[in-house]
Amino acid sequence: MTTALEFVRELGLGWNLGNTFDAFPLQGEHEKAVKEGRTWTPEDQEKLWFNQPFTPECARLVKQAGFDTIRIPVTWVEWIDGDGHVDAIWMNAVRRAVDWSLDAGLKVMVNVHHDGGEGDLPWIRKADKDPDGVCRRFAGLWREIADTFKDYGQDLILEGGNEIGFDDMDRDQAYVLLERLNQIFVDTVRASGSHNAERFLLIPGYNTDTAMTCDSRYRLPKDSVADRLIVSIHYYSPADFALATHDTTWCKPRQEWGSEADVKAVEADFATQRRRFVDAGIPVIIGEYGLLTEAVDGKNHASNLKWISTVLSCCRENGSCPVLWDTSTKEMCFLDRTTGRFFDPDMASLFAQARADRR
Repeated sequence: MTTALEFVRELGLGWNLGNTFDAFPLQGEHEKAVKEGRTWTPEDQEKLWFNQPFTPECARLVKQAGFDTIRIPVTWVEWIDGDGHVDAIWMNAVRRAVDWSLDAGLKVMVNVHHDGGEGDLPWIRKADKDPDGVCRRFAGLWREIADTFKDYGQDLILEGGNEIGFDDMDRDQAYVLLERLNQIFVDTVRASGSHNAERFLLIPGYNTDTAMTCDSRYRLPKDSVADRLIVSIHYYSPADFALATHDTTWCKPRQEWGSEADVKAVEADFATQRRRFVDAGIPVIIGEYGLLTEAVDGKNHASNLKWISTVLSCCRENGSCPVLWDTSTKEMCFLDRTTGRFFDPDMASLFAQARADRR
């Protein structure tokens, strides 16, 4: 039987279908459509954040570009009721995207995404105010997702959440609350039976942050089957280089990266992940990593390449699958979804080398 560590190594290089199924209305677009008598469709939702709807051709292009795994972030809040029941139109759209990706030869991750984000519409982080109500809705949502995909093979990975944390409550209790949600996810998926009884499951770390997830207070949920849980961590460090825009006020943005100290800091983060999880037989998936690519933010091109190369190298050494966050049309743009080519030829060469190195 394939171990979890072996399974994650086989996932190769991953790519996020960013700003597509995870998009949700920020300016009342859904509500406006309803008031005007127009039917709000999954395609409308996919286009909210500047991308075109996902297609079978796009899935094939992702595979041809050298990626072996696709992560499909999904925000469900516009399509669920208070009990977590999902509108069949949205569920069918997500299932089609999974089918197209599997048909293209990709392994697939599906999650619950911005439902766990900040703001008025996302709801999972409200568990610190209404733990029982949120947990009930969370369980209902996962019952429906699990039932939909229970007969799919092991090339499908289910991921419980995305960047969930409860920073307005006592930190010890926040870890306990995240553990409760993660346990609900595992128990609900396992209870649906069929292939879900032994499916590999991706468990979100605390805010999917390295330090917070490697903290001793973070604990994986209990599972009815051994060696099937994987930890999800995201990597955008240092934030003042990877994430800070030219007009950022929360820090002084950095345009350059790559000194010996810079590289050692990244390597130290991955060494922490390795000691906490990998050395204990628990694999890590870097469910998101990336940096700003738009020229307006002034990032040094050579620095961008070196940062990506360093992260990929660290993932390879840890046996982790790195899943590139790619919006394709704004902020973090790597792959042209209409041609399957990288926007930056140097980045294309870097990923080709990374793919060869993992063989």
